[in-house]
Amino acid sequence: MNDHIVSQSHIFYTEVLPSNLLDLMEEEIRKLQNANFASGPIGDTANNVVINPSIRNSQVSFTSEDNWMVSILEHYFKISNKKNWEYDLDYLDLIQISRYSQGNHYSWHSDYGTSSNKKLTRKLSASLLMSDPNTYTGGDLELIDYHGNVITAPRKKGTLVVFDSRVPHRVTKIMSGERTSLVAWMLGPKLI
Repeated sequence: MNDHIVSQSHIFYTEVLPSNLLDLMEEEIRKLQNANFASGPIGDTANNVVINPSIRNSQVSFTSEDNWMVSILEHYFKISNKKNWEYDLDYLDLIQISRYSQGNHYSWHSDYGTSSNKKLTRKLSASLLMSDPNTYTGGDLELIDYHGNVITAPRKKGTLVVFDSRVPHRVTKIMSGERTSLVAWMLGPKLI
């Protein structure tokens, strides 16, 4: 008897975040944009910073762990983890503000295994679309599910996508405009 069920590799939360909360988050992002933005690295950013625009071409900045937006994303991580994966999770590893302008992209990659704390790894990833999709073309978040299907995330402002950090994903090339998203990871003990 086969009673094994394959969990979903992604979850879409659409319109979960109220528009007035998104407005507050946008104001917070504007404040943080005065911080230093830099080219988005690939790999372990704490120990091995690699900049390779052919793989990743975007600008990033990070919030501090005490920023109030962390608790909002952490809430949705916990809900989706309880429903789908039941991973052992320890804490949220900051929030990255990602900006993609015309010509920017991020090729296929996964987030698992990238942590400055060698006892922990990224287990769940999330991306919250902060841009109105009418203000840019291209820039789709695409994921490959457990069955090898390419899934395109909804392009509605406020869409939060939570997924297993092992799932390959990418942001397609921006053809015009600018796309901003908040990206975060939940860390936990490495999978054995």
